[in-house]
Amino acid sequence: NNLPSEENNEQQLKYEATEADEERFFLMYHMNLQPSETEAMSDDYRKWVIARFVAQKSMEKEMMQRHQLLQKIGPNLGI
Repeated sequence: NNLPSEENNEQQLKYEATEADEERFFLMYHMNLQPSETEAMSDDYRKWVIARFVAQKSMEKEMMQRHQLLQKIGPNLGI
């Protein structure tokens, strides 16, 4: 069971999720894919989509951080 347990949770999960299950959940949660769409992906393609998504989010975060930094230092540089 990879999920944190809640004190008030009366039922314990009996299903042991696999890495593929976690990847499919990631795709459903973050990319709004349907379970059938994630099931239809090959293992290699599913892993590539997740890696590409994470890389894209990382690039976007870096770009936002650069933009925020330029906003802070820009007026001091006479830009």
